[in-house]
Amino acid sequence: MLFEQGYHQMSMDEIASRVGIAKGTLYLHFQRKEDLVAELFAHSLSMFQDIIEKAQTRPGTAKERLVSVLEFMQLCFSDKSIHIVYALDNAEIACILRERFSLPVARIKEGVAALLEDGKRSGEFATALPTSVMVQAFFSLLSPVVYSRLLREDPQLTAEDLSEHLRHIYFQGIAKENREGQS
Repeated sequence: MLFEQGYHQMSMDEIASRVGIAKGTLYLHFQRKEDLVAELFAHSLSMFQDIIEKAQTRPGTAKERLVSVLEFMQLCFSDKSIHIVYALDNAEIACILRERFSLPVARIKEGVAALLEDGKRSGEFATALPTSVMVQAFFSLLSPVVYSRLLREDPQLTAEDLSEHLRHIYFQGIAKENREGQS
């Protein structure tokens, strides 16, 4: 419902009805819809933190480890099971959650930054590009709004193809051989 209707149009009555429970039961667990959204976000945030931590410790190049993060997140778009991406891409929800989850979100960004720094040290990624810009560009690849729109606008484009195209554009853009020496 959150994805279909948006935060403000979603109601606790509709949620209870769709889930098949009494409204009172829903209110036993979540006093307000903000609490429900925060719980969805917390769960997704925890999953995303685990993915980043595993990527940091697994063998492989920095690019391979970042690709594993992207692949997992993009797979989750099909069933919208990762609510963090939607929440971060939705201004009305991001505003509600920003204060409460600023530290965990910062840790996730730091994890991605660490992977990018590994790539810079190993010579995979351009050292001239600011890591902060690379991190922001990485997260922009995970925008479900843009992702869904692109798939709707080009019905011949598959989700797998789109993911591959986005990865190609991103990693070509930050590759050392493509960026070093350019102003």
